[in-house]
Amino acid sequence: MGRAEEILPAATAAAPAHGDAIATEQAVKAVKAGNANEVDIAAQIIANYVEDMGDGSWTPEEEKKLMRKVDWWLIPILFVCATLSGLDKTAISAAAIYDIKKDLGLSGPQYSWVGSAPFFGGLAFMGPSAYCLQKLPAVKFFAFNVLCWGILECCMAACTDFASLFVCRFLLGGFEALLIPAVTLVVSMWYRPEEQPRRNSIILNVIAPILNGFIAWAVGYHKGSFATWKIIFILLGCVTILWSIVVYFFLPDNPLETKRLTPREKYIIIQRKAADNTGVEAKTIKKEQIWEAFLDLKTWLIWIAIVALQVPNGGLTTFNTLIISGLGFSPLQTALLAMPPGAMSTLSGLALSYLASTTRKWRTLMIAVSILLPLLGAILCYSLPRTNLAGQLIGLYILYTYWAPYVTLVSVYQANVAGHTKKVVLYAWFYIAWAVGNIIGPQTFREEQAPAYTGGTVAMIVTYVVAIVAILAYGALCHFSNQKRKEVIESSVAGEQDWLDLTDKENRAFKYTT
Repeated sequence: MGRAEEILPAATAAAPAHGDAIATEQAVKAVKAGNANEVDIAAQIIANYVEDMGDGSWTPEEEKKLMRKVDWWLIPILFVCATLSGLDKTAISAAAIYDIKKDLGLSGPQYSWVGSAPFFGGLAFMGPSAYCLQKLPAVKFFAFNVLCWGILECCMAACTDFASLFVCRFLLGGFEALLIPAVTLVVSMWYRPEEQPRRNSIILNVIAPILNGFIAWAVGYHKGSFATWKIIFILLGCVTILWSIVVYFFLPDNPLETKRLTPREKYIIIQRKAADNTGVEAKTIKKEQIWEAFLDLKTWLIWIAIVALQVPNGGLTTFNTLIISGLGFSPLQTALLAMPPGAMSTLSGLALSYLASTTRKWRTLMIAVSILLPLLGAILCYSLPRTNLAGQLIGLYILYTYWAPYVTLVSVYQANVAGHTKKVVLYAWFYIAWAVGNIIGPQTFREEQAPAYTGGTVAMIVTYVVAIVAILAYGALCHFSNQKRKEVIESSVAGEQDWLDLTDKENRAFKYTT
């Protein structure tokens, strides 16, 4: 992959005026020489359609219309998938205010383990899932996983004790493990780095607590003999099963294989992504890219940052309704008061992602500064007396802005990882970090500390500080790498490296987002 400045001079603009900047001749040669399996699928698209493209140019208006078409096609499907995944995981907190703990005889520690169970499942399934994501049609495999997690959500309504609920939640997390890696991969296939933050913030939304609170409030009016918490699981499970059909038939595997784009539109999609040097997709597993991924210090800094940011998520997802009810509110009041945190997370994520999309230079600094807000919320919850209900609720709501730095961090590593095998491996590895943080989170909330849950609050304060340090260190490493490559980035000639499925380290003209 050649350097950004030469491949696409107008790469930072909303719509480049022409697409002939990439050296298409090299892509055609690579495919015709029998190296199609070794190069990115983008090279195959270029080889297949370059003769039909004439001078390879397109207008800004044509590109804008095409990307609007892609947005209205991809984003809603992925948005609903992420929302359903969030609802499936957080449904346990809604069930908690309708006596699931009493009906199943769950002790405090058992409820904490039930909260962590999906993330243990994610750890167990992530390796096989990542392999299948590399070797199988990504979206078809993803649709199968969506179907399975819908079935398991329904099965939770039939649970009668801790063991059965833990197993269902464990398997649920296993099949949901693919969500974040799959979404991250799809977005990186179709969008340029400056376009990714806004899409990520919409797709990886946190409106689940809003919907979860509304559903919990609505079913609270049920007065029949059938347990209210069972209705929540069955309702969400059935909706998820139906949505898996939509995913299977309407979400494309990649730009090459979709039938909803013309050859010209496929060509434009690929050529406009040339400048970011991250590629689209390749099916050959390259062991050298796996080794590179794990020997890179930047990998571990991101991993630590994700763990640190997800410890609060794991605790709050499982215990938020218990925290609120512990302030003296009824089940119906608790359900309603559990809705604003979702709005805080979603709006803060949209705002920070919009700001981050304006530049590729200061994203890590923006993320680090944004963590100060949930840190303030944790300090308020820790320091204010429990009798100060307004102050405690404000602190809790501010805490939920933690999602903004996480979802913006996703756009940073999306932009900074190249090589398809490396991307799949790291997206899976970063999911494991996400799971580890969510496993740790519920364990910091101890029943004997209820309703204040001091241990959980202190854990959040510590992890936010750790996340700030890790993210700033990552940004500094990326900056120093760019400085070392500066001369190559500015003078490199595009050629045989275009679309050859090289990693960010192998391609010395690759420029990191800092």
